[in-house]
Amino acid sequence: MNRRQVLVGSAAALAGSALAGSAMPASAVQASAVPEFAEGRSGVRMRWLGVAGWELTFAGRRVVIDPYLTRLPVFDQAGKFIENHPLRVRTDLVDRHLAEKPELVLVTHGHYDHMLEAPYLVQKHGSRVIGSETHRNLLLAQGVPKANVTLAGGGEHLDFHGFTVQVFRSLHSVFKDYSTFAPGTLTGVPQRPETISDLVEGGTLAYLVDVGGFSVLFLSGAANFVEREVAGLRPDVLVLAMSGHANVFDYTARALRATRPRVVVPSHHDDMVTQLDDPALPPRGNPAAAAELAETAKRLGLATRVLDPEVLRWYEF
Repeated sequence: MNRRQVLVGSAAALAGSALAGSAMPASAVQASAVPEFAEGRSGVRMRWLGVAGWELTFAGRRVVIDPYLTRLPVFDQAGKFIENHPLRVRTDLVDRHLAEKPELVLVTHGHYDHMLEAPYLVQKHGSRVIGSETHRNLLLAQGVPKANVTLAGGGEHLDFHGFTVQVFRSLHSVFKDYSTFAPGTLTGVPQRPETISDLVEGGTLAYLVDVGGFSVLFLSGAANFVEREVAGLRPDVLVLAMSGHANVFDYTARALRATRPRVVVPSHHDDMVTQLDDPALPPRGNPAAAAELAETAKRLGLATRVLDPEVLRWYEF
């Protein structure tokens, strides 16, 4: 499967603008807008970094999930995926857009488009990073100090004294042939990764970040999940990966029924390669993702609203 084709089908773009620094009256709320309850009262701000990357800020603190601003050109001229593409980080983009220290970096899995920039951020700022045993080994192989890595496998509920993080076991999405890119786990520290295929999945995790009772659930790393792990969580915001779920049974409906969020936000639904400093970069990802979520919520009779995010735009909740 060509990973650049993040969604099958087409849908009209959803109208409406999201709340960004000011309240929006209930009458103006559309499927792509933050609903009326989200008027900045929680103190939580978040923005999409593109692909599956997110940044949260609150009370002067900062959490980053799956940062990936480099957007490696991993397709050749014929559109074929280059599995041995060399790893490199566009430090200029990371320094420009993630200039302030993140207290915490959350890794959902080890693939290049989720973990490529984590070692650079952690080493530059001295941040703490959370991930599985494989993710830990990949981080150590790239020079991250052991003291900066917190090992997690699902079930952890960590108190950072001002916010908490729950870790849930999750799953990676599958391609049309039911395979996945760079599977596998590492029980020891490997040689330093050189190509994108060296960054293996190593298990997939989901995270619930709770700030004073306002919660954001990140099922954003890959378009699959373990339903029994997240059923009944009722987050204020669900960030949901929307690429590669064609062979995952009833994906969006199961995710929304299990969690019943107030707001759902599509993630991992852009082309992954157009550079952030390229004027051709669309401000939003594939509009079919938001349309699918809006249709699913309507079909299930849920009051869930859909926020169709713009890349690098802050949203206040």
